Amino acid sequence: MVAPRYARTILAILAGLLPAGAVFAGWEEGQAAWQRRDFAAAAAEYRPLAAEGNASAMARLGQILFLGLGGVPRDDAEALRLLTAAAASGNPLGQHWLGTAYLLGRGVPKDVAKALDWLGRAADRGVPESLNALGELYYEGVEVPRDEARGVGYFRSAAEKAYPPSLEKMAELRWNGRSMPIDRARAVVDARAAAEAGRPVAQFILGVALLTGEGVAKNPSEAAIWFRRAAERGHPQAAHNLGAMLAVGNGLAVNLPEAYFWLSVGGDRAPANLKTAYLRDRDGVGARLSPQDLAQTRARLANWKPGQNGPGGVSAAAPPPADQASPEKVSPPVSVDGRGRGRMATGTGFVIGRDGTVLTNAHVVESCRSISVTAADGQAIPATLQAKNTTDDLAALKTSLRGDDVGRFRADRPLRSGDEVVVIGFPLSSLLSREANITAGVISAMAGLRGDARHYQITAPVQKGNSGGPLVDMSGTIVGVVSSKLNAMKIAGQTGDLPQNINFAIKADIARRFLDSNSIRYETAAAGPVGSAADVGERIKRVTVFIQCRID
Repeated sequence: MVAPRYARTILAILAGLLPAGAVFAGWEEGQAAWQRRDFAAAAAEYRPLAAEGNASAMARLGQILFLGLGGVPRDDAEALRLLTAAAASGNPLGQHWLGTAYLLGRGVPKDVAKALDWLGRAADRGVPESLNALGELYYEGVEVPRDEARGVGYFRSAAEKAYPPSLEKMAELRWNGRSMPIDRARAVVDARAAAEAGRPVAQFILGVALLTGEGVAKNPSEAAIWFRRAAERGHPQAAHNLGAMLAVGNGLAVNLPEAYFWLSVGGDRAPANLKTAYLRDRDGVGARLSPQDLAQTRARLANWKPGQNGPGGVSAAAPPPADQASPEKVSPPVSVDGRGRGRMATGTGFVIGRDGTVLTNAHVVESCRSISVTAADGQAIPATLQAKNTTDDLAALKTSLRGDDVGRFRADRPLRSGDEVVVIGFPLSSLLSREANITAGVISAMAGLRGDARHYQITAPVQKGNSGGPLVDMSGTIVGVVSSKLNAMKIAGQTGDLPQNINFAIKADIARRFLDSNSIRYETAAAGPVGSAADVGERIKRVTVFIQCRID
């Protein structure tokens, strides 16, 4: 019998393949619904195609029914009928899920030999989910003789395809020197890619590396960010490390109540060999709290569950509550389309790939039923979501744009505080013209709110609608992605002083890691001759696009 945690690992795989060349009516609509995780709508689009024998649609519909996604009732019998037909037609996604069904004994009698056969066929086609599943089976010896070397081979193949669970596993093996020599630098590379995809073990490993300076430059502030993300998922060692840093002020300001909170999370969930030490550290901080602080923190602990963002559900690595200083996303308020077509939201993006890939913020395309982009001299064209990372607020859109130029990321010397920059975007598009606006300013700080090392603080004015637009240097190379602005009115209400031009942009290296982790091509260039803001803006306007998101 498959151990429960491996069954959960297999069933947690929701990301399937995007079959190439499908041109049937309804396919694009189904894929768009799948990308926005509207599985009921996707199933409705796939059903007629599956009835006509479209193997890709059969595989997708079978997956939805097999997992019971999005409220669609689970139907093992129908799922297996569809997956069997798709697999027999050579569809690799169908082969993967048919193999999973035989492995779990879901809808069919359990048959490990058939499971390995179908998973192996999908793995031979390069399906990362199947490669990772086979890696788990052989590495841990689940249902097959244990063969760590073979398991590592499968993990490595899936990691080369940027599959987050396999990247996380390779990071763990390389960091600990299990089944391969210790290689902390390579472990950090794999861990960062998996951490950015939300994998908690990878987030913990990356935090340890940044805290100790092993395999990467030492950076306690960034280490605390990654420990917090893993801790929010219930990772005990990450929670303990975060609490310890808060207790002594290492990379973070001292905050004893929050230190006690995270030390408690770590202690409650610690493995047996660490539990005594973790609880001792927790009690040491608890002895320094006032009775009122101790009672309030314990009350928060009673209501906290993994997946929330810390005390009261608020992360210090994320924007603080609305009654404190907080950046606000700069996409515009949702409006009603004057032609009666429902609610619309808008933002900005820029072309970074010769294949028409557009980069923007994840929050710009959140909950979109359809997306369109409009270039400076063109008509609105459809776009589909290609990849998204809500943690770092980045998204890539697939479009048919084929211009003469693309935005190129700066590839040589790093920026410094005081360097001049330009922002291009479409602010307040419902009030202003649809012409791209150009504003200039400087890098005022090398970190964002609360020292978030992923962001620059900039003085270039931004408004609602600038989200996702390019931040460029004075030679026209991309150095960041505009993301948010400080909520000036809330600050004024607390301090009596209205802050001016405190805005934030995601650093280019974060954007490049997002693109790399999703195998999306982009171009780089060394910073060239310095020009005026007008010259830079005129050139970058050609690769900047206006984004419309239809919400309902």
